[in-house]
Amino acid sequence: MASKQNDLRSAAERTLRETRRDFDKRIDEIRAELKEKGPEAVERVESALNELKADLQSGFDEIHVSIDDELEAGRRQVREHPLLAVGVAVTAGVVIGMLLGKCRD
Repeated sequence: MASKQNDLRSAAERTLRETRRDFDKRIDEIRAELKEKGPEAVERVESALNELKADLQSGFDEIHVSIDDELEAGRRQVREHPLLAVGVAVTAGVVIGMLLGKCRD
């Protein structure tokens, strides 16, 4: 159970890092284009991009906190209702097994 949660968390963090890296790369490309157009344009757009970057960082932080909260809520539900958690897992396994079994036929 902990392994799946760690895998989900790692995947989410990896996606966030990749998205952040993509935004940073695009921001650098825009800066390079603007330097060709003039210093005033660079300053205006750079301030707008810095604001956007701060907003994105805030959004990433909120998502990170939200993921942590959801993982903790899931852990709490499993601790409070372990038999229900096992039942849901078994049911999901049976349904997936049936679906995959039909695909092979």
